[in-house]
Amino acid sequence: MKYNILIAAVLMALISGCTKKHTEVVDCPAQPCTMEFRSITVQFKSKDGSVITVKDYAVINQRTKQTLSDNRGINPAGYYTVVDDSMLRKVSTNGDELTVKGTHPTTGQTKTASLKISGGCNCHVARISGPETITFD
Repeated sequence: MKYNILIAAVLMALISGCTKKHTEVVDCPAQPCTMEFRSITVQFKSKDGSVITVKDYAVINQRTKQTLSDNRGINPAGYYTVVDDSMLRKVSTNGDELTVKGTHPTTGQTKTASLKISGGCNCHVARISGPETITFD
């Protein structure tokens, strides 16, 4: 009788262990990467070519609808960080469409541009397509 209870307890433990859902976190494969830090930037200019400091700057990943950058980085005047290596995993390995927008401080005109940026399991973020300069009308 004691053995039947022991066997039943062991079988219950084994069965309950098999029914739990196991979620495996898929990590990127090991690869050699350089120690450099990369960032993707855009610059805003007026139609006469002068550099503009915009207001209401934002970058939105169209796949996740997540806002990626509020431009807290240090950039030369008129340059804005779209994404950098600290945000590598916030964009996919094959590339995501990011919408960049900024508003002209005096005219109120808002300009947007679409950039395709890769990251994910790559070593660094990279611009696949999209403008380096956004010009107001």
